[in-house]
Amino acid sequence: MKFLRKTLRLVLPSCVRRFLRLAFGWRWFRGNYRTWAEARAMASGYDDRVIVAQVLAATQAVRAGRAAFERDGVLFSTPSPDAPLFEALLVVRQKIGRPLRVLDFGGALGTTYWRHRHHLPDGGHWQWDIVEQPSFVAVGREWLADSCLRFFETVEEAERNGAHDLFLCSGVLQYLENPCALLEEWRGFRWHFQLFNNLPLHRKRLDRLRVQHVPPEIYRASYPVWFFNREQMLERMTRDYGVVREFASEAVWPVRLGRYASTGVLLERMCTR
Repeated sequence: MKFLRKTLRLVLPSCVRRFLRLAFGWRWFRGNYRTWAEARAMASGYDDRVIVAQVLAATQAVRAGRAAFERDGVLFSTPSPDAPLFEALLVVRQKIGRPLRVLDFGGALGTTYWRHRHHLPDGGHWQWDIVEQPSFVAVGREWLADSCLRFFETVEEAERNGAHDLFLCSGVLQYLENPCALLEEWRGFRWHFQLFNNLPLHRKRLDRLRVQHVPPEIYRASYPVWFFNREQMLERMTRDYGVVREFASEAVWPVRLGRYASTGVLLERMCTR
């Protein structure tokens, strides 16, 4: 089988290989649902304990230098910063003029922090605070927290422990039941910058709701995910903010025989009276 795959890579054009993957490969995103409850009923959910243990083991391997970075508990051996995201971080650093205080919403056990810590200016000595589910916060505080990396269960708790320059939400917003309500809630915190990354945006009229199925070799799970209308989402994000830059993100979203582009948006708060 390995020989066959290698041979196909050599003889088939990349467009043909991509079509075959979409047509016969793993179907990550399935269905088209009207409500979150409907999509949730078609999803199996996930075993939180298994995922947390897997991500913790992978993160400890990264911290110990046995891997370059992890994503969803999967290890990668070669250093590879997320270039568009990293460039956006540097733009904010230049505008602020000092080491950043980052609030990373849904940042797992520091996936973005550990991946980029050796590349950050200022010797990587940024304050990086993560807001996550209680199970992640518990193991993060026990095994990983230090003077630069802290874990909190709510945005309010994190803010009480020090204001932040940048609110980061990478690959998370689309997995929330009421993302629009949260965007409205976050307006009250008045962060100077917001950075949304790996958003599945499309130009069709309505938001789409599907169920994501994780391949079993990663972990067994399925859960609802939003595919947002681009214009409507940007309108919600820019009520108090201006767009500093919009960029193509790292993730790709294969749905049926198509591929949704992934988008990142860096926002700066507008001066208001």
